[in-house]
Amino acid sequence: MKIHAIAAATLCTILLAACNNNPEEAVNHFYAATQANDFEKALSYTNIAEEEREGVIDVLSEMGMVIHSFKVNGSTIDEGDTTATVDLHIVTSNAFHPDSMSDDIKVPCIKSGNRWQVKMI
Repeated sequence: MKIHAIAAATLCTILLAACNNNPEEAVNHFYAATQANDFEKALSYTNIAEEEREGVIDVLSEMGMVIHSFKVNGSTIDEGDTTATVDLHIVTSNAFHPDSMSDDIKVPCIKSGNRWQVKMI
């Protein structure tokens, strides 16, 4: 019985972690998966419909972008609690710009149900 309780608690923890309870978590998960070239997982943190993801994965793969590092620096959630902007510092390179580029960007997010997502469309 004790093993079942531990397994149930572990499963609940995993499910709660996948919920992206704030926009910073969604952005962090998205960029971590993108950094690992796991574009399918990365897109699961966005508002792109599953049936449209394959084409986006192809484009992301062809870009040859490398994320060297990223850091979430905070976020601003609107008064309606449905959209947000996450401040991100990112260091990247790609086939067209092999030298590392450092940039501060604002990542738009949208809340769908209780789950925050990176807004890509």
